Amino acid sequence: MNKFSELIAKLREILQIDRPDLDFGIYRIINARAAEIEKFLTDILPKKVRQSLVAGSENDTAALQSALDKAVTNARELGADPESLPKVKELRQRIAEATAGTIDYESRVYAHLLQFFSRYYDKGDFISKRRYKGDTYAIPYDGEEVKLYWANFDQYYTKSGENFSNYTLKLGEDKRVYFRLVSADTAKDNRKDNDLERCFVLFQPRDTETQSSEALGEEEINLLPDDFIEVNGDDFTIYFEYKQMPKGTKQAELIREAIKSITEKLNSIIVSASASLRLCVNELLTACPTPKNPERTRLEKELTNYVSKNSADYFIHKDLGKFLNRELDFYIKNEMMNLDDIQHIKTFREIEKNLKMIQCMRLIASELIIFMAQLENFQKKLWLKKKFVVETNYCITLDRVPETLRKEIFENKAQVAEWEKLGLFNTETQRHGDELDLFNNSSAPPCLRVENNFLMVDTKFFNAEFKAKLLASIPNIDEQCDGLLIHSENFQALNLLQERYREQVECIYIDPPYNTDDDGFMYKDNYKSSSWLSLMNDRIPRGMRLLSADANSFVSIGDEEQEYLATYVRQLCGKKNFFSTLVWEKKKKGSFLSGKIAKMKDYILCFSKDINSFPG
Repeated sequence: MNKFSELIAKLREILQIDRPDLDFGIYRIINARAAEIEKFLTDILPKKVRQSLVAGSENDTAALQSALDKAVTNARELGADPESLPKVKELRQRIAEATAGTIDYESRVYAHLLQFFSRYYDKGDFISKRRYKGDTYAIPYDGEEVKLYWANFDQYYTKSGENFSNYTLKLGEDKRVYFRLVSADTAKDNRKDNDLERCFVLFQPRDTETQSSEALGEEEINLLPDDFIEVNGDDFTIYFEYKQMPKGTKQAELIREAIKSITEKLNSIIVSASASLRLCVNELLTACPTPKNPERTRLEKELTNYVSKNSADYFIHKDLGKFLNRELDFYIKNEMMNLDDIQHIKTFREIEKNLKMIQCMRLIASELIIFMAQLENFQKKLWLKKKFVVETNYCITLDRVPETLRKEIFENKAQVAEWEKLGLFNTETQRHGDELDLFNNSSAPPCLRVENNFLMVDTKFFNAEFKAKLLASIPNIDEQCDGLLIHSENFQALNLLQERYREQVECIYIDPPYNTDDDGFMYKDNYKSSSWLSLMNDRIPRGMRLLSADANSFVSIGDEEQEYLATYVRQLCGKKNFFSTLVWEKKKKGSFLSGKIAKMKDYILCFSKDINSFPG
């Protein structure tokens, strides 16, 4: 594969036009512009490179050709053989060098573009890898006394999510198997499901789905495959979907079930298939054992790879355009303007061509950066956009509820059952036989008794009509609320609170994941600590903006990230406001006698907006 083809393949990956035809989020934008992107990559881009390289040199080439034509004419008029004259030979050589040089420099531009974008792009994310020489990296530095830096410091960490892609498996020289995703159901608002698992499953044939499209004023038909395998000549496609499954469902078990169904289907297909298709199927089902899985086939290997490639952490760059343009300058100065090469260049023409290649590289790379930044900025807007509150409920003590609504509350079985579960109310003590004793040594029914005035009414047990009546009956309900509980992804919750509670919170305590091996976080590749620090970097400053002038913050943390977090907090709020690290003893595991060193402590980091406000 030549450099141009490698570059196009890499740009398709970066611009995500190799993804399935999914109709949500960033995929909708990419799919709408896929044809435009493809045309730019395969047609417009090479033309721009050639035009940029020859710009300004066309006149020189024309002048050389005119001089050559004149020298040939003069030689013939004098009766001499033009091809034997030194002047003609020199001019022909210079024209050949100019033409050949353009082709050579075009290839070098593609090679540099490929190297640049490959260097800063890693499996779906742009990672800072400013390579100075060899394996030595340089980092942006503003002259601080101490600088804490990590690979993803300039990105939003969005926790583990889906990065859907298609998968192509090559068999033999020209046979291919395609894994395709036909539908996907993702969690809302980056929340993790407590009672569901989302997994890749083999597509189950069903009737064509028809959906109403209000925007178009007509029905929009979504055609689904007739079966989970589709044969096209000697190639075939296997279809999957990403869907909700019951809690406890294991992806490995679903893969085994899919392999069984696919194998049975393929064995039935090859009965009447061509010889070449039978060879293709046999190669897919051939043994590919491992020490732990001696029965593994090629199909299982590739299917496991397909599933694992689609689930991982991902990041959104905070300013991709600025970052890539800055790194492009660094790359050009460090990789293309090599002083050692310039020192040994024999003619100015060679320097001129090298500068023209650099101009071309900057022009093309800048255009690509603009488009990449547009896609990344769209994702950033989706991430930062304040999310809708999907459900709101109130917990209100009974003494605030009008008497006219209380009887309906006590007749709500779900609410009464909740009180009983919490040990706050006993229905049996209120009954005689099958009837509710509304008096029970009192002249008032339970809904009016003083001892029940502070039972907590939870509006989640009531319909929308009753909830509206209850909230409307309480004056200035926002002022009467003395607590707020939010169930949300913490970054989105902090964004929601910024304006309403800015500088009003008196204390913040957080207990983030300690980044141990049993956290359940799927950190991307080798960026475990970097991912974790990016998560904290997005959330701690937003929390600090909610603090009042004399408020304090406390963070629990373990040995795994304590030193990084402490350095980060000092860098964030200044040494003078980071006032203490509390060490507390926890349960012991191991001893010197057992040959294992016990982990006996965790930490609480303490910091404040104003150290003088901390008591004692």
